[in-house]
Amino acid sequence: MPRITLPAPPAKSDDGAAEVWRKSVRKALLGWRAAMDPSVHHTFSVSIRKAIAEILIDRPKATIGFYWPIQNEIDLRPVIETHIECGGRAALPVVPGKDQPMVFHDWCADTQMVAGFAKIPEPVDAPVVPVHVMIAPLVGFDGRGYRLGYGGGFFDRTLAVMPVAPLVVGVGFEATRVDDIFPHQYDIPVDIIVTEAGIRPMTDKAVGAGDHNKGASPPCYLSS
Repeated sequence: MPRITLPAPPAKSDDGAAEVWRKSVRKALLGWRAAMDPSVHHTFSVSIRKAIAEILIDRPKATIGFYWPIQNEIDLRPVIETHIECGGRAALPVVPGKDQPMVFHDWCADTQMVAGFAKIPEPVDAPVVPVHVMIAPLVGFDGRGYRLGYGGGFFDRTLAVMPVAPLVVGVGFEATRVDDIFPHQYDIPVDIIVTEAGIRPMTDKAVGAGDHNKGASPPCYLSS
């Protein structure tokens, strides 16, 4: 894969320059992803889905909050559907409006969907459910687990208001790793990074498993 050419990083003390830099990096990374060779994208996606399956196999009863794939993201629906078939649950986010946290609604392959915020499909007539594992798409990421998203802040805003913190898994391509995202003070790092290169734990929450038969996460969240 060709290396992505990115703009020079900003001075860490300059928040304004950091914001301009993040926008430029986001544009470059999205452009690279959009131009990926379809066969390479498919091969990487298969590897990533296998890695997600490894994480979920020890969490058979967990409810997985994931994303509807857009802009050439990795499509996780096949592995999520297998998780449901094996007794787990899944949920997709509904965005009530700009600058508001997302709400996760129960999802399966038969769930009715409508175009929601930014025309991304969202479940309708499905109950709100708590999630034990949240899978977040990565436009880019750094070695500390901070993610570069689309700039709306929805995932960080949602995590900040969740009464029980889920295990957060960032999913993306290895080529989109940068040295430093220069995160905002309110950004929340993920617990695990998954790319075609494998599973990279970021925090102690990333290890362990448990049983969600009772529908609640244990206080340590290791099985979330």
